[in-house]
Amino acid sequence: MKKKSILLIFIITLNLYSNELKIGMSGDFSGSISYLGNNMKMGIESYFNKINKSSSSKYKLISYDDKYNPVLASQNVKKLIHKDKVLTLLGNTGTPTATVTLPIINKNKIPLIGPYSGGKILRDPQTNTFSFNYRVGYYNEVSQIVTNLFNKGITPDELAVFTQNDTYGDSGYLGVLEAFRSRNISINNIIHERYTKGTENIEYGLSKLLDYNKNFKAFIVVGVNKATTKFIKYAKEDFPNAKFFLISAMNISTILNSLEEYEDDVYSTQVVPLLSEKLPIVKEYKEDFKKLYPNEKTNLISFEGYIVAKLFHEVIKELKPEEINRNNIRKQLLKVENIDIGLGFKSSFNNEKHQYSNRVWLTRVKNGELQNVSWKEIEVK
Repeated sequence: MKKKSILLIFIITLNLYSNELKIGMSGDFSGSISYLGNNMKMGIESYFNKINKSSSSKYKLISYDDKYNPVLASQNVKKLIHKDKVLTLLGNTGTPTATVTLPIINKNKIPLIGPYSGGKILRDPQTNTFSFNYRVGYYNEVSQIVTNLFNKGITPDELAVFTQNDTYGDSGYLGVLEAFRSRNISINNIIHERYTKGTENIEYGLSKLLDYNKNFKAFIVVGVNKATTKFIKYAKEDFPNAKFFLISAMNISTILNSLEEYEDDVYSTQVVPLLSEKLPIVKEYKEDFKKLYPNEKTNLISFEGYIVAKLFHEVIKELKPEEINRNNIRKQLLKVENIDIGLGFKSSFNNEKHQYSNRVWLTRVKNGELQNVSWKEIEVK
């Protein structure tokens, strides 16, 4: 009887282990963009927690901190692939880190799904056949900002671009190039300065902008929260009437916690709907997030993590447990056609298109609340 009991326990344990689907993530959980990594992780885990209660197969997220450091990120991804033997990578954060991990991902033929990065390097399906994005690229966000500012009468010498000096900042700058070229405006007219990644040393870049001796009416900023907050505060002293336009990787609400007096002058693009929208997935996310993290606040970053996790699950749910492997996950991704995960629109992946969404929303904070805003409402003068 004792031997039978031991055998039964072994079989049950083996069965549980075989039904465990290991998913990997490398993100910044303690560095300068830890607000991105931690919230993406919580959003993913919120969805997995719900699915694990009703599914025979159990998702297990294995995550490592890369501190927004490309070297650590590459080490993490190798560990996840070779030691942990994860099926896919989900929700990795950071563009500089993606730049060094993509060759590893392509070499090992492991899917990377829904990274929190708008880097252009992730969006060429010909060279990166294993990366699949939910969000649009930063260059798309910035290009839309520049195009709309031009439509409102802003001239190139009234617009300044201030970015972090890495591939993240460069991805935003590409959007400016695209918008200028679409208008047949010489890219030599772009006014662009930078600050050093991992610092808040914005003074030198701002002083270089002052040297142009222009009356800037609008600034496009591609940076991280603390450096951006400091830049806006200092730039407002010299350009009190200027408007500031941020992209989705920056938390406009956090930035304006220290700059409440400027809330009418700061705007941000978003790549997910606001949590005030009456959409099925918004309701799901709020309920599931609070069940797992009752003391945490819902936000757009963890909402994106939730979206990415749901998109992944919807893609592979038709596979039998024994069919779930890296190769079949990629095949399923390429078969996705007109799938709506509750966002109010349908989209697809295929060999030529590795991006699920092309939506960009413009937002502002009003009386402490994030709101959608139309370009018609914005006065730049």
